[in-house]
Amino acid sequence: MQNKSAWLALENEARAPSLAASIPSLSLLIEGLSLRRIGIQAQPLDSIDVTPMRPILSSMHLLLPSDYSSLDSPEPELLFRASVAHAAAHLMHSPAAQPVGTLKPMSLAVISAVEDARVEQLLMRDLPGTRAWFVPFLKTSLHPEGLSFAALVSRMNYALIDPAYQDDNYWVNKARSLFDTLTTSLHDYASFREIASVLANDLGQMRVRFHPQQYVVPAPYRDDNSFLWTYPDTTTPQSIQELQVESSSAGASRSDSIDEQVATEQEIRRLRYPEWDYRLGLLRSDWCTVIERRSPSPSAPHRLQAQIPLARVKLPVTASLTRNARLRRQPEGEELDLDAAIEHAIDRRRGHSPEHRVFTRPGTRQRSMSLLLLLDLSASAGDIVPDAGRSILDVEKEAAQVLVQAASSVGHRIAAHGFSSDTRECVNYYRLLDFDTTLDEVSSASIRACTARYSTRMGAAIRHATSLMSLETSERRVIIVITDGTPSDIDVFDDAYLIHDAQVAAEDARRAGMVTCGIALDEGGAGYMRRIVGREYCRIVSDPSTLPAQLVALFVRIAAS
Repeated sequence: MQNKSAWLALENEARAPSLAASIPSLSLLIEGLSLRRIGIQAQPLDSIDVTPMRPILSSMHLLLPSDYSSLDSPEPELLFRASVAHAAAHLMHSPAAQPVGTLKPMSLAVISAVEDARVEQLLMRDLPGTRAWFVPFLKTSLHPEGLSFAALVSRMNYALIDPAYQDDNYWVNKARSLFDTLTTSLHDYASFREIASVLANDLGQMRVRFHPQQYVVPAPYRDDNSFLWTYPDTTTPQSIQELQVESSSAGASRSDSIDEQVATEQEIRRLRYPEWDYRLGLLRSDWCTVIERRSPSPSAPHRLQAQIPLARVKLPVTASLTRNARLRRQPEGEELDLDAAIEHAIDRRRGHSPEHRVFTRPGTRQRSMSLLLLLDLSASAGDIVPDAGRSILDVEKEAAQVLVQAASSVGHRIAAHGFSSDTRECVNYYRLLDFDTTLDEVSSASIRACTARYSTRMGAAIRHATSLMSLETSERRVIIVITDGTPSDIDVFDDAYLIHDAQVAAEDARRAGMVTCGIALDEGGAGYMRRIVGREYCRIVSDPSTLPAQLVALFVRIAAS
């Protein structure tokens, strides 16, 4: 049993219903109960030598444990259903993210248990049939003879839902009596919290010992209650930490100052885009919200930095718009243009006046190109480049401005945009420099004013960039994404999920006639970036300080092809 493969083999032999196969129906159930779209995912089992896992609920996701076994329920699909119903009850009736303040861990556990019972009573009042979903699991998790904290809470949980249950413990009966006095006021959260505080104080007087690191919510279908509380950074519980998926280096910052800064930025519009779920083979329609914003307002230091001249790049002739080409449909030339000649013959036979431009000859022609540079503005881009004294984002900004100057000098159309995400409901998209906008001191200062924050939901950003590029009429349209790490977000718990989504977004852009390129400022970025954009237009930059030169080299290659 020390081998994870052996553990998984035993579960497979039990032929229990697959959680992955049940997720589509469970998603419909939680949406039907709560009238909210909640993503349901499996919570992976890292080790078998740990305490039992419990569901984890957030405002947009529900993680169901992958370690459910016959010890929890002989029919796992019933356990899944009860977990979803309990989560829906919290979403509808519980105040989320309450500050813990000075509450002790034992008080938090008791208040959470009473809150679990309150929201279930509200759900059962509206939907009486759900009672049969909860009672069996509360009964099987009951420890009728125990006097430990977990045993007393398990007895209280069952006593609050089953009036026929008899218990000889004073504290359990007191909990039932206090709870029953408020059954006509189930929406009064404050009153139930008061009686929970009284019960927690009684346990303290009884010298009941509580071990926060070892305590697990007794009923397997109930979540770990992290949805109910907001913890200071220094006391964040493990269940909350597991919900925080950080980006490749320092992770996404969630400080109040950043949220306030984003709130003051000018919003242009909101658009909904789909997202690919590779596990279900499903494109979730209208799954992500892209918030298009104006470029940040530059501060005085940014305006001063914008006056510093950038390094000039001299592009080779192959990067210009003029091309040697064979000109077709010419009035005279060295060879016959076969397609034009066929059309000429058809027009004559139909009695129309034919076009006499039926020759080809060598010459030059103008070739237009529109290029959109998409910068990753996530929190990890704020990491300092070793031996450089500046951040990765600073290097991205410099590279963007150098490329804008170089591409504009040879007549190409170019724009520079940036993105960062704070869950699927808030993918911030910044139009730093648009097409037909010159790189003057104001626009340069706006680019320099960008800050690193939040996460990297790349697929949604690529889809919005593709939508903007579809308005361009140039002969060639190119999107170049620059990132310092793998796509990630705090509401996604599968490392491969957003990589697959970004890959599908890039493939959709190519089908729309656009070239998608990627530059990863990450020595280990070959795996995910080549999957997203392919090998042909993928570059891995191990030294971020060389990004401007690498970006220009990629541009020259694209322009010459």
